[in-house]
Amino acid sequence: MAGSSGPKIPTAGLIFAIDAGNTRCTDNGTTDTVNNLITGGIVTGGGTNPGAGTHTPDPSRFPEISGSFGGCFDFNGGRSMRAEELLSKGAAMSQCMWFYCDTSTSQYFGDGRSDAGTYFLSNYNNSNININDQLKYKFSSTYDTNDPAFLNQWHCLTVISDFFGSKLYLGGKEVSSYISQGSVDEDFGKNYTIGSRYTNQTWWRGKMGSIHFYDRVLTAVEANQYYNATKTRYI
Repeated sequence: MAGSSGPKIPTAGLIFAIDAGNTRCTDNGTTDTVNNLITGGIVTGGGTNPGAGTHTPDPSRFPEISGSFGGCFDFNGGRSMRAEELLSKGAAMSQCMWFYCDTSTSQYFGDGRSDAGTYFLSNYNNSNININDQLKYKFSSTYDTNDPAFLNQWHCLTVISDFFGSKLYLGGKEVSSYISQGSVDEDFGKNYTIGSRYTNQTWWRGKMGSIHFYDRVLTAVEANQYYNATKTRYI
């Protein structure tokens, strides 16, 4: 959800988005304003509904940090969001998000493996970013869990996948790819969880900004477009 001026994020194929710094969210890919952001469908930690009828999770249950970056979600361990029933199986997927990692422990960006979907881990298996053990990236040639280029900074991540392959972009630039029939995974997985494993473990400890899901593969131009449309809020 870009502002009224400047570059816009890609909107074709957008099926779900949530943004702490903007009341405009979507759950159907056709509009960026909804009266109820997936009523009863976004849950945190213990499975409660953090504010049906609002555009962002209830700050009393899921703290939202406002400031020069235009708002972001404070995960801080022990909190997660779940897009129930919305991100089911499909032929292709893309996910775009901004994240800030402040600890070097292994932790989940998100996980949809309850329906054979995609999972993201940081600082896992000698990679700062690891997606299904096939799409990986480490910021230093010799892996360092405390790499200052990764920790305590905002990063823009875009991952795309379809039957023919997968790619990972950071800051709008491709950094990793995997080519194979079947690839990493073409879908998010039912009941996709953001901020922890789907079993409510290995919590994300840090912050996240805008999060967007697409039911198609974004091009390299679009991955860079997303980065340019959102970067002034974070860097």
